[in-house]
Amino acid sequence: MIGLDPQPVIVAGDRRDKVTMMGIQRTAFAARREALGFTQETFARQLKVELSTVGRWERGTLTPQPWRRPRIAKLLQVSLSELDVLLNPAGTELVTRRSSATRREVIADAALITGGIPVDHVPGAGTEEPLRHRMDHTRVSAQVADLHRKYQAARYADVAQRLPSVSEAADALVANGPARRRREALGLQCSVAILTAKLATKRGDGETGLAAAELARVAAEKAEDTFGLAAAAYQRTCALLRTSGMKDSEQIKDAEEIAVSAATALRGQDPQNVTWRGALTLISSIIAARRVDDVEASERLDHADELAQWLGVDGNIGWTAFGPSNVLIHRTSVAVTLHDPRRALATAEQLDITALPTGLNGRQAQFHLDSAWAHTQLAEDPEAVIHLLETERVAPELVRTNPNARSLIADLLARERRLQVPALRGLALRAGVAV
Repeated sequence: MIGLDPQPVIVAGDRRDKVTMMGIQRTAFAARREALGFTQETFARQLKVELSTVGRWERGTLTPQPWRRPRIAKLLQVSLSELDVLLNPAGTELVTRRSSATRREVIADAALITGGIPVDHVPGAGTEEPLRHRMDHTRVSAQVADLHRKYQAARYADVAQRLPSVSEAADALVANGPARRRREALGLQCSVAILTAKLATKRGDGETGLAAAELARVAAEKAEDTFGLAAAAYQRTCALLRTSGMKDSEQIKDAEEIAVSAATALRGQDPQNVTWRGALTLISSIIAARRVDDVEASERLDHADELAQWLGVDGNIGWTAFGPSNVLIHRTSVAVTLHDPRRALATAEQLDITALPTGLNGRQAQFHLDSAWAHTQLAEDPEAVIHLLETERVAPELVRTNPNARSLIADLLARERRLQVPALRGLALRAGVAV
């Protein structure tokens, strides 16, 4: 195998120009390709990808999905570890714009969803547990599962408070746990990183979300965890959508390629494979709507519905909440993304939101937020406020932190009709929109 020159390490506080550093990274990949006689076009043809995809790999704005890497390594005549050096995904623009970020820093950034309180000052955060507790796989697994449940219940501050200590416990299992249980420990580490990405993306920090999703991908690859890789791809997609504007076509294209490729790679007919294909297909339907492609969005929703009907229940495999009801929630969200309030409300009427499994407060809140947006667009302010109050009832923290919820409240306040919607002023005060 070819010997590769080590890539420069960016240490904390390094202020060298980021573009220069990225240029060094992409030159290694491109130079190796050129040395073997491949043009970008012939390389793309060999891999059956678009020409622009190879360009984005070399610019560091996209990293190849795990299932593509063996083929890329074979073409470049390098090992997978040498390919990682060529790609250096931890330094790419999409993964993190803070190359010196450690796992602890990423966790800390995500935990700021508590409202800007540093993790070290959150009561109970970072509390050190005895080593015998931190080395207990069953105990840590139960803690990780509990945090996922609390996240789905929209108890974000509670999750943020406990996340650092649980993350340290998972890291300790990977570093010092028994070798025979290393894959299990890596799975827990991946799950914690997924939760970190969710928190960061929820508060609008796509950059930290991308960094956390990359940590999840690395752990899942080491564990050879197919569904961990699917979860990491899903979170990368969500984070990219959070960082991109409505017209940022490159970001949207990258997000779509990740979601569609990850869904295509899952071929099994068991509930886990079907669930993750469905979840990734749903997020890809939102992306199609962002591109204002109503036809593609509808086709993907229909495909996800077929998968959900095959499952037959509103399940929660992998903390996805995927099932028939979730498909209807996404149909409503697609209509909102396409700025079609009447379709959004017509779809929402088909869903009995109270029939969702207990604890999915975040999903219920999304349904009410989408309905509130649709009523606001139609100047049906009383109905909009009712849905916002329902959002506050099931997920009070979301109303205070979600930019879309706060924007809706501000829009309604701008044309306030106190006699018609007397509850609006109190809601705005509680959400911190009015003083």
